[in-house]
Amino acid sequence: MANSKASPNASSSPPAADDTAAYLDMPPERRAAAKAHAALLSRTADRIARELPMSADVDDFRRVLAQEAKP
Repeated sequence: MANSKASPNASSSPPAADDTAAYLDMPPERRAAAKAHAALLSRTADRIARELPMSADVDDFRRVLAQEAKP
């Protein structure tokens, strides 16, 4: 008989946005700033991925992301 460590009520869906990294102890204003920064990086990465030519490699992506993700 196999012993499963996962709880039977655990779902495989990702945590809700408010639950993300809930284990980190940080003030609400810092958490809000971190979420805003993550959203900015996500939007910038999406835009860069769409604009770079198909011949671009990961180094091109990193270089452009580092240049354009500065607030």
